[in-house]
Amino acid sequence: MPRRPDLIFLTLIIGIALGLRVWAPWGDVFVDSRVNFLETDAWYHIRLLENQVRNFPHHITVDPYASPEAQYVAVAPLLDTMVATVVVATRGTHASTADIERVAALAPPIMGVCAVFAVWALAALAFGRREGLLAAFFVAILPGHFLDRTLVGFVDHHALEAWLMFSVVAAVVAATRPLPMRNALPTGSALPTGSALPTRGALPTRGALPAIAAGVFLGLYLLAWTSGALLVAMIAAWLVTLPFIAKAADLAVAATTTAILAAVALALVLAFQDSHLYRYSMQVVSLAGLLAASIAFLLLTPRLSLMTLRAAIAGAVVVMAIAVPLAAPAFTSQVLFDFMRLTPDPARMSVLEARPLFLYSGNWHWTQPWEFFRSSFYLGIVGVVWLAASIWRTRRVDHWLIVIITTSMFAATVGQNRFGYYLVPACAVVMAWLAVRVLDWGGVPHAGNRTPQVRSVIPLQREVAVILVAGLAVAPNLVPAAITTTRSGGMPVYWAEVMEWLRTETPLPFSSDDYYLARYDPANLQAPAYSVMNWWDQGYWIAQTAHRVPAANPTQAKAGEVARFYVATDEAAGLAAMKALHARYVIADWELPFREMGQGALGGRFENLATWAGRPTADFYQLCYAQAPTGWQSVWLFREAYYQTLAYRLTVLGGAAASPSNNTWVVRTDERVDATGRHFCEVSDRQIYQTADAAKAAAQQKGRGYLAVGLTPWQPAFPTPAITGLRLARDFRQPGQPLTEAPVARVFEVVQ
Repeated sequence: MPRRPDLIFLTLIIGIALGLRVWAPWGDVFVDSRVNFLETDAWYHIRLLENQVRNFPHHITVDPYASPEAQYVAVAPLLDTMVATVVVATRGTHASTADIERVAALAPPIMGVCAVFAVWALAALAFGRREGLLAAFFVAILPGHFLDRTLVGFVDHHALEAWLMFSVVAAVVAATRPLPMRNALPTGSALPTGSALPTRGALPTRGALPAIAAGVFLGLYLLAWTSGALLVAMIAAWLVTLPFIAKAADLAVAATTTAILAAVALALVLAFQDSHLYRYSMQVVSLAGLLAASIAFLLLTPRLSLMTLRAAIAGAVVVMAIAVPLAAPAFTSQVLFDFMRLTPDPARMSVLEARPLFLYSGNWHWTQPWEFFRSSFYLGIVGVVWLAASIWRTRRVDHWLIVIITTSMFAATVGQNRFGYYLVPACAVVMAWLAVRVLDWGGVPHAGNRTPQVRSVIPLQREVAVILVAGLAVAPNLVPAAITTTRSGGMPVYWAEVMEWLRTETPLPFSSDDYYLARYDPANLQAPAYSVMNWWDQGYWIAQTAHRVPAANPTQAKAGEVARFYVATDEAAGLAAMKALHARYVIADWELPFREMGQGALGGRFENLATWAGRPTADFYQLCYAQAPTGWQSVWLFREAYYQTLAYRLTVLGGAAASPSNNTWVVRTDERVDATGRHFCEVSDRQIYQTADAAKAAAQQKGRGYLAVGLTPWQPAFPTPAITGLRLARDFRQPGQPLTEAPVARVFEVVQ
């Protein structure tokens, strides 16, 4: 049992964790009469919650509001079911949408605090009380994805995942860690002649309860995240590598633990998980495989030497690597696909959280871990390497699990930065272990040893140790953590007005608005009368807030078709794309085209549009450089096709015709190679022309290397005809926006 002072410190730490996650963002989330959630997916969780509360305990499996052709709900049910249960228990099945939103908004910080408690339990069980308190404090205040995703209003399953994952690891550590020696002799006493050393406890003296708890947490984790087989794979990797570091007795304890947890988790998944859910088969197969491997270990460990067992494992891995792809090609393809998601991909670059860590900005930056995680990323590396090295001496199987989890999270986060919400708690654990090693080196007193005796290596060694821990593990992280908590809400005012207009001023897509909260029969769904053409980022806003059907949503379903509409340079082709998606309205917002950001940088989503449409970006624009007195200066060249796209014509021109003058240039471009061998485009000459036709004629006459282009992404450089198949229905402006600027969002309607 924890000591009373430890409980007091833990309570203070939890108070700090909760305060950070609630106090600063409160005013941005709870705005007037609405809840402004901090990220896009939150709105869809509210959509699912509203429906589940009304039809409790049933949840949506196929959603007619998600896309023009309905869509299977590929969301694990646990988060929504937990929140819906709280709402029904406190407000009943007729709770207002506002009540549901408020309860949901508070769920992430509460689950984040639970994750802090799980990290404390893990570090305390694996290392000791000081490490437990330090780990809890670190994870409470560290910046990065964990803090971000546990803020009030960040309604998604990430906070729940982190809580359950580290609860699983803490329970496995409780089941496999060495127990304190019994009947310990007083200090300085000797054993009687011929007596054996007291042995550490094994599973029978520990009981099966920790392993059962691990299985329950693992089952809940899989019910919270469809890709939860990742944790099963890490536990399996831990088990199969144990014969190379552990003793036979510890291996038997670990195998018994994994057998129990796999059996319990498998029972929960089979009983409660939707068998149609994406990656359901991977969850079942991974748990069944872990159970089979655990049983094999239990059967073989007493019969084989460790050397023979190691050879058998190596042989089994080779056989499975050959046999599984032949016997289960579909399963193998799914596994390979999931691993390939951790490699760079142009389509995933359009999703910020799916970008590789070092490519988050779009270009490789070695400093990106510092931008996100500050010192915890680097101290985590030092801590996990040092801990791994110590295992060769201690042979601690529970410590090896922490090394496996932390190393895996480093690899996953480098592949996709989103996994930082797992990495931060893992780093907090190994940082705490590292910090205590430093404090012990300095001879810092603590409750277990108030007068430590250490060999002095340097002057003021104790003070240096404290400064190292405070200066490296705490100080660099406080200001970035505070900045993270000031994150603003996800839906700007003008988008809220767009959603309100769609909901109140456009026809119902179904027979009645009551259909939004109906209990759906997947075999008998109503087809929507129309959809709203939109970029996928706003799809969940349209479904939940406007009660309309988006053409695309954040699952990226139909993203390619929508992108081809926005980059279409022919109105007829765009209208054909709308017809294929049954779209009656089009939303064009100011982020679809490019816009100048200063210092040669561009903002906007146009590159994503071109990528999703499968079009080379060179069809629309090109980045070149020109020599200037201060050095090389970036020059963006916009081709005529860029100004002809529907994204530009609808957003910037409002569908009207354009006849620009004195904004079309003829530039000379030359291919160059810099000192590092990289090829780049140089603009060596440029000249403005009164009309686009004159510029195109001049470029053609000058020949190779000369282009007629625009140099401004917003001001037209080529003539465009008016759009006749769509009419402007409504403009929307951000409060305080000058009337001389183009509206930030426009809604168009198909001309019947």
